[in-house]
Amino acid sequence: MSTSQETPVLRLPSTPPPPILTLTPKTHTTIEIRPFHIFDARPVARIANNPRIASCMRNTFPYPYTSKDANHWLLIATRSYSDPETKPTKSGKPLLLDYAIIVNGVLVGDIGLKPLWDVESDTFEIGYWLGEEFWGVGIMTAVLKEFIAWIWEQFPTVRRLEAMVFDFNEGSKKVLSRVGFVQEGVKREAVRKGDKIHDMVVFGLLRREWTTQVLSVSGEP
Repeated sequence: MSTSQETPVLRLPSTPPPPILTLTPKTHTTIEIRPFHIFDARPVARIANNPRIASCMRNTFPYPYTSKDANHWLLIATRSYSDPETKPTKSGKPLLLDYAIIVNGVLVGDIGLKPLWDVESDTFEIGYWLGEEFWGVGIMTAVLKEFIAWIWEQFPTVRRLEAMVFDFNEGSKKVLSRVGFVQEGVKREAVRKGDKIHDMVVFGLLRREWTTQVLSVSGEP
């Protein structure tokens, strides 16, 4: 009997799983947020292989972005998350934290959550990226609004969301502000990206602030 460890095999359904959210923000536009699937490797590698995207991401997001990188990411993105003590889910069952963004049937980006621990266990860090050809048309603003509402519903004890943005990423700052995040501070010279040093801008959103926004928009007292 062989004692060598076998390489993990990615086993996913033969068809893409159903979306957790479906949006129709504009005429003739349908946006789905759904779990990743093995067939997403090729489109992920194609659209993520962009130095302008990588420049705004942590170094764990590589450039060049290869098919091998995409397959490695799918192994991570398709693992269910469970922490019943600090972040119990509404259903009591594990949930995925990373999702593909699909526009009119085409994969265009990714959105996901990173759990914080210890005294920050009531917090998720939210992160996302979008293919460059889809920048500036309101996709991420629409996605964030619905995804945030989904987070509050699925994780009842989570009180806070935060996002970290490099100082030069004006587009992401605007998107976060549009959906209610508040710029809370700046971690000065906290980022080394290549041979350049940047500040890290901290954005935060509290559940009670979101609830107030929703009630204000709906006109409820």
